[in-house]
Amino acid sequence: MDYPRVGAVGYATEQGLGRLMKSFFDAGCVDKVMVFRHTSPRRKTHMEWYPEGTVELVGRPFGGSEVDAFTRSVDLMLFFETPFDWSYVTYCRDKGTKTVLMPMYEWTPLRWPAKPDALVCPSVLDLDYFNGQFPEGLCEFIPVPVDPSTWKLRTAARKYLHNAGNVGHREHKGTRQLLEALPHVESPLELTVRAQDTAAMSRILLGCKGVADDPRLKVEMGEMPYENLWGEHDVYVAPEKFNGLSLPLQEARAAGLLVMTTDRYPANTWLPREPLIHVTRTERASVGGQYLSFEECVLSPRDIAKVMDSWYEKDVTEYSLSGKLWAENNSWDKLLPRYREFFTKVVNS
Repeated sequence: MDYPRVGAVGYATEQGLGRLMKSFFDAGCVDKVMVFRHTSPRRKTHMEWYPEGTVELVGRPFGGSEVDAFTRSVDLMLFFETPFDWSYVTYCRDKGTKTVLMPMYEWTPLRWPAKPDALVCPSVLDLDYFNGQFPEGLCEFIPVPVDPSTWKLRTAARKYLHNAGNVGHREHKGTRQLLEALPHVESPLELTVRAQDTAAMSRILLGCKGVADDPRLKVEMGEMPYENLWGEHDVYVAPEKFNGLSLPLQEARAAGLLVMTTDRYPANTWLPREPLIHVTRTERASVGGQYLSFEECVLSPRDIAKVMDSWYEKDVTEYSLSGKLWAENNSWDKLLPRYREFFTKVVNS
């Protein structure tokens, strides 16, 4: 079968969006990419991830001979969260290239600046937001695949890990709430917190009085090689406040860690619920007035601490083994055919 030629536009940085596009390229789901250079000088652009001659975009609007040639060379253009230049969606349509957006509902404008031809939703929550806005069959939920080779058996819950990354808008990963919980934790667990955004992480630490001096806490700043993310840890703890897709939760589950996150939809539809953290209440919020609103979870530091304590030194062997099976069922081997089928349907629509 001849599959559509698929292009993509996105970051080549050590963050979720950058790693997402790289995984699609490495798996052969995307044939070629244009790299949009991140506007922050702190974010290194890794052009070495892609073949020599890969187009690098440094400004907007997208255009010029290289962009024109790239656009015409593919049948379908895939965007992750945003096209970065919404006028490029119309540009693609004018060149006869179909467009597919993998939306992140919280970063989707209230009104489409330019509507893509189809959506591939990375979570059931994203599907809930957009189902009905596109012709039948052109808005589907397909999970983001994981890498089963990262799996390692974890046997007892002693070493806890939290990846704050670039902290995120509205501190949505719950880093501050986790650190506020640490004084209420009674067990002698080890908690490692990693962050790429050192300034944001430092502000959070300053706001959590005395936590930086807790001997159970280890803070690691800066980028870490992707293959070393999970190491010898047993538990991934992330009291997230909102979002549909959470790559860190998926990656931790695939790596065999016990995943301790907020008991919220959609995480509680695919994660075992026993280690999930009670939600005190929800509040209506948005990342900005021009974007869609959502339910943001409010959690109590004491509730977080209670769950952390309840699992300390528990046997997590069976949980870890179930992560291996889950990763195999959500691997590229299983999901690549679904993406190709969907892209083929979009191109033929």
